[in-house]
Amino acid sequence: MGKLKRSKKNNRSRLNPIGSKPKAGKSTGDDSKKDESTRQSKILPLLNKLQSTIPNDRTMALGAITILCEDERMRKLLLKEKLISIIMEQCLNDSNDEIVVESFGLLRNLGIEEGYDVLKYYWRSGIWTSIEASLGKIEKSFEYLIENPHNAANKKHHDKSKIQLLYDFTENILSLIVALSDGSEDLSEAVFEKIDPVSKLVIKLLTQTQFKFSIAMYNALLEFIYDLSTESIDFIQQINNIPEFNLDSISQFLEKNGSFNRLTKVYLIGIKFNLLEVIGQPTNKKHELSQELLSTIFNLIVGIDIEDLKTKLKTIQEPDNSQPIQKGDGNIIETDLSKDQDLKKQLKVDLSSLEVSLDLVTSIIEYLSINEENIEEQIHLSHGLIEILLDKIYPSIIELIKFELTNDFILSFIEKLLVSLNNLSWLMLSNEELPVEWYEKSLQLWDIASAVSSKASDVNLQKNCLNVFWSVSKALGPQVQTKIQDGMIDELLTKGELIITKKDESTNEDWEFLLATVGLLGNLAPVIGNSEKTFKISEFLLGSTELFIGGEYKSATNQGIIIDIVNESINLIFDIFGDKDYDYDNEIFVQKNYLARLKIIEQKFREFTKKVDKNKYPTLKVKGNETLMNLGRFIQYKASE
Repeated sequence: MGKLKRSKKNNRSRLNPIGSKPKAGKSTGDDSKKDESTRQSKILPLLNKLQSTIPNDRTMALGAITILCEDERMRKLLLKEKLISIIMEQCLNDSNDEIVVESFGLLRNLGIEEGYDVLKYYWRSGIWTSIEASLGKIEKSFEYLIENPHNAANKKHHDKSKIQLLYDFTENILSLIVALSDGSEDLSEAVFEKIDPVSKLVIKLLTQTQFKFSIAMYNALLEFIYDLSTESIDFIQQINNIPEFNLDSISQFLEKNGSFNRLTKVYLIGIKFNLLEVIGQPTNKKHELSQELLSTIFNLIVGIDIEDLKTKLKTIQEPDNSQPIQKGDGNIIETDLSKDQDLKKQLKVDLSSLEVSLDLVTSIIEYLSINEENIEEQIHLSHGLIEILLDKIYPSIIELIKFELTNDFILSFIEKLLVSLNNLSWLMLSNEELPVEWYEKSLQLWDIASAVSSKASDVNLQKNCLNVFWSVSKALGPQVQTKIQDGMIDELLTKGELIITKKDESTNEDWEFLLATVGLLGNLAPVIGNSEKTFKISEFLLGSTELFIGGEYKSATNQGIIIDIVNESINLIFDIFGDKDYDYDNEIFVQKNYLARLKIIEQKFREFTKKVDKNKYPTLKVKGNETLMNLGRFIQYKASE
């Protein structure tokens, strides 16, 4: 299926704030002894009970294991004992419906937490066969509810619990499918090849009006559509062509029946935006609808009490263990493990509402930055859009970042917040006129990114901070000199050179960090007001380009990012030495004989560009050809100077 070319929600893009945080430090011998003790006293007894012939033992063990898996250490220990194989081979085929439902939920949780390797194992082990069989049961059960709404609604409590079990079953299956599609490119393609009957079932359930589901059930259906429509253009077109699917009608029905909460609204906004982006709108309508969506999202965000979220998170992450466990109660372990489950469910709803809202803000800003009618022209943001972006969205994101900084990144949203701010900054730069008020906000934004950078050790966070610095420096121009910390440029140059030297040992995150480093340093070079630093930066850009196009890195991994770095570096050289009247031009470009080096680079870059696979990197191929053409013109221009 066709993929959307913008940021997407990814369940693995943040830590699980509800789970326990891993302890810092290296593993020791004491840890190994502790792990073995835990294995003998907790892990093996639970796994034995999970395979017991007594249904209650299996149910209790599965519930305990599900909660233990929220703790990273316990999860690793359970996985070492082949937990997944036991679940897939035995629990999914259990005669007890509750065990089957909870097993799918556990597989979903493990897939989200552990990512590609686990999800790939599911697929190779035939998880889709189990999913299809389960969907068949779900469809038949809902057909009965819909055809007999009064009988189903008026039955005694025991049967109502079966209805809730059906809701849980549906939610677990749909969210497992979403987790699989988010796992990787190949898993996504495999899932989408089989998604048609699933999406039709989801639309069928969403559009029926005979039976009122729970709010959580409606949210599970909407989440499925939102997530997959964020992932795939073809999926959006597919559901848009289903005659029964009408988002306005669905919204009206849910609101009329009270099947609505903040998360429901967020998913509906997300689906509406995904449809808007793919189906398309005239520019004036595009801006009007984007402003409307941003305004609605803002009203939802400000309604979330983040101090209350912090209190709930601390309650779960730091439970009160002062009360001793009473002995003699056969159900005490199960009761103790599940005591916070209602709180966790509410917390997950609030966190998901905030997370999806942030994803949508980021995506709408990215959407606004593209002039689809003429990609060569700058965009023109309406006054209303600029107002809501700068007076409402920007302050909300800043306050959330400050909250995260003050509370040790407790919500785990800091990376999303930085990406959103970076997109906003580039959007302002893309506008035909840079708003006057953006100058002061840029000064504040630099300070915010500096505060995050000084506190974060994660390379992704560091990269996102660099991207913010890069965009802000373009807005500030020479005034950015006042913001450059002592040693910042030298430190970045050292880190960049280390990544290049490490070559294949450098990770994908390292190369992305290098790209951000190149962009920031290249932008600082002409405005830093220090010819020595300008020389260091230009030497770094030229030297790394010569290495990359010289053939030494032709077999390196992450070729796409390397190609991007080369293109960016050469284009930045144009900016740095674009005018002979620059104070440093004669001292560096002329006296260091850069013209001769660029002529050699041009020859090798021509061969380098020819070898770029246009099928694998179509955009980079076009950009490379443009850069090559501009390099030839630049050499002629500098020679004439």
